Amino acid sequence: MSEYVLELKGITKTFPGVTALDHVQFQLKPGEIHALMGENGAGKSTFIKVITGVHQPDAGTIFLNGQEVEIRNPKEAKARGIAAIYQHVTCYPDLSVTENIFMGHEKVQKGTKRIRWKEMHEEANLLLKELGAKFDSKATMGTLSVAEQQIVEIAKALSTNAKIIIMDEPTAALTRNESEELYRITEKLRDHGTSIIFISHRFEDMYRLASKVTVFRDAKYIGTWGISEISNENLIVAMVGREIKQLFPKLEAKIGEEVLRVESLGRTGFFADISFYLRKGEILGLTGLVGAGRSEVCQALFGIAPADKGRIFINGKETRIADPLDAMKQGIGYLPEDRQQQGLILSWGIDKNITLPALARLSNKGWVNRKKETELASNLSKKVNVKTPSIFNLVSSLSGGNQQKVAVAKLLTSDLNIIILDEPTKGVDVGAKSAIYEIISGLARQGYAIIMVSSEMPEVLGMSDRILVMREGRQTAELEKSSATQEAILEAAMSNKNDSVIDEAAG
Repeated sequence: MSEYVLELKGITKTFPGVTALDHVQFQLKPGEIHALMGENGAGKSTFIKVITGVHQPDAGTIFLNGQEVEIRNPKEAKARGIAAIYQHVTCYPDLSVTENIFMGHEKVQKGTKRIRWKEMHEEANLLLKELGAKFDSKATMGTLSVAEQQIVEIAKALSTNAKIIIMDEPTAALTRNESEELYRITEKLRDHGTSIIFISHRFEDMYRLASKVTVFRDAKYIGTWGISEISNENLIVAMVGREIKQLFPKLEAKIGEEVLRVESLGRTGFFADISFYLRKGEILGLTGLVGAGRSEVCQALFGIAPADKGRIFINGKETRIADPLDAMKQGIGYLPEDRQQQGLILSWGIDKNITLPALARLSNKGWVNRKKETELASNLSKKVNVKTPSIFNLVSSLSGGNQQKVAVAKLLTSDLNIIILDEPTKGVDVGAKSAIYEIISGLARQGYAIIMVSSEMPEVLGMSDRILVMREGRQTAELEKSSATQEAILEAAMSNKNDSVIDEAAG
């Protein structure tokens, strides 16, 4: 009997012009949580698709419980007890939780083929209860949060008696509390003998859950270590192939005159009494626990959901920002947190995404000057170092880090003085993070005034000149870089010295 529930040896997969997996290996023990890490493009997604039968390997062997197997399609993978849960949940939003759980393996009455709804609802509720869900099996899937939808996906895997569950970036879209709930469920699955491959860019996920970590780089297997056997520094070297001596490459920038000031800014039910200033060449970190109101403040400054209280001054002159066009005319640019839904058009080329805000400038009597458009897109993609064979490729073909670079390049087409970056490194790997930090630091050095929203304290501490902390819609601290520590930020983020704006609205 093999000590491994799943073992892959020498797995190779090629596509035209690309080697996606190059003789990789992987071993998973029963009841083990095994982290798989690597930069975007390392081969992790192709690896999942090989295990789940979406792709057939060109070479190599797969063993389940010591027996060599072929997994020719997803249905075979499911029958063999393998399930995958993805970062972006694939569900039927207009159907019930029960229908989503049993889709493709419904319980039917022999002979009549009638669906046994009562039995399915009962089993679904048992699974949900076991996972600690606070919603019913008859709830409509589309009404659930992302975290709740992931619980349904786990219930779906359990309904097929999955013994191996692959979790692909499951915490990327979750709050800290939701991530803790997912950790609890994952550990419970492990304790019941389920083996889990946990793919993540977040070191905290790995340390919190895994006993082992395997690293892929450039489609190759680099190594496997016990979590206690490898340091952060060595793990980064394994993932990116080089030592990132300065993960936060903060260049010295000359801080100039004040370009933005807000006084007692508020939006009823979301945030109140926010006051700060921002200077040319400065990076102001805006942080706090998820749900603190950080994004709402930024959306008010960009006119997406305007403030209804307080005053905004740009270059010393009081102004009103009614909508995003107003904001852009006054030199404010905004990079949204969700780049795929709000920042980019994935079905368009890189060039057209970058130049979208500049169409009026590139057009004459309704006709776009393609030569100028291509030149602008090419120059800006080089400026932010987008890695692509051609700027005419679809944005959807890029890694997460390069998509983020395109979103930044898009900002630079406009005549801006103030740039708001909402979670600029969310969902990108450590190598891409370092590259994005270089871009942000370079923009500050060029004189842009930058507001950077982030949930990651090392990022805030490493990149900010000053730090503003929020909790439940209120400002709780403003810290200079010299006095800012993780402890001070956490204390301010969890402080109860101010009333909650949300509670006030509810009251």
